[in-house]
Amino acid sequence: MAQKIGGVDGKTFMLAFLTGFEVECKISEWMLPQHYIKGMHSSGTVGTFGAYAAAAKLLGLKGEQLRSGFGIAASFAAGIRCNFGTMTKPLHVGRAAENGVTAALLAARGFTADPDALDGPWGFYAVHGGGVSAEKVSQSFGKTWTIVDPGVSIKPYPCGVLTHPTIDLMLKLVTENNIRPEDIEAVKAFAGSNILNPIRYPIAANHLQAKFSLPAALAMIALARKAGKKEFSDAFVSSPAMQAMQRRIATESDPEIEKMGFDKMRSRIEIKLKDGRQLEGWADERYRGGPDNPLSDAELEGKVRSCCEGVLPEAIQAELIAAAWRAPRENDATKFMEIINQRS
Repeated sequence: MAQKIGGVDGKTFMLAFLTGFEVECKISEWMLPQHYIKGMHSSGTVGTFGAYAAAAKLLGLKGEQLRSGFGIAASFAAGIRCNFGTMTKPLHVGRAAENGVTAALLAARGFTADPDALDGPWGFYAVHGGGVSAEKVSQSFGKTWTIVDPGVSIKPYPCGVLTHPTIDLMLKLVTENNIRPEDIEAVKAFAGSNILNPIRYPIAANHLQAKFSLPAALAMIALARKAGKKEFSDAFVSSPAMQAMQRRIATESDPEIEKMGFDKMRSRIEIKLKDGRQLEGWADERYRGGPDNPLSDAELEGKVRSCCEGVLPEAIQAELIAAAWRAPRENDATKFMEIINQRS
């Protein structure tokens, strides 16, 4: 949208991003949890509103135009969790961005929608979320900034965040005890339904399923002590070693973890070794990359480089990272896309 408008400086660009971020988070926070529990994918549904708000901020929409845009976005919002582990899951996010921009452009041209499309009797909250949380709504928009409290999570691994604490625990057990793949007889990962229901593939056949498979992620750690872009590839996941290792790893529902509630991503692991030893551990509830245990600047830059590997040369990766750090001081925000579009 900044490219379409032209002349958008870095500070305005970041303000639009944070506007979209806060609107998206507040809608998610205000809704009752059943939106996600019933199978809606918030990144696709509520993500549409975030994209809309960011685009609307850049376009300067106000009053009835701004309100109509929310109504348009409410009808565009879509995405169901049954598509986790397929190409359609990431498509949800792309369509949310596209639909948010489209809603803003339509509203700017005078396209109308129901002014009560968010909180009316047939509005998004009622239809998609079963209502709103009165406690959350009473906080009022802007009274609590989500970017500050609770803050953001940045995923160290390219897979469902619900797997991350368990992956880190597996890495800790394997490295601290110098466990080789051939030493492992069996692994059991215990968790509650908040993790085991969406992370649903007992054996992943490809990289898309692996993003929602604890056995696949833990098998990567057992074999490579890494779970990055290379490991989350069809070639690695379908390899005989990965397929065999996954069959040594099982997940199991733990009633005690279930009783603890869903406020944290709790899990534990038991590794049975061929020499008769058994290794056990609990995952750190202060998961790496989360607000309570954020990535360092170096780790964050490493994540960017990992995402760009094989796509952008190292020199351009460095240029992109440098531009991102100085984003609020940029005269022209479209410089980011100019850097990304370079190939050499």
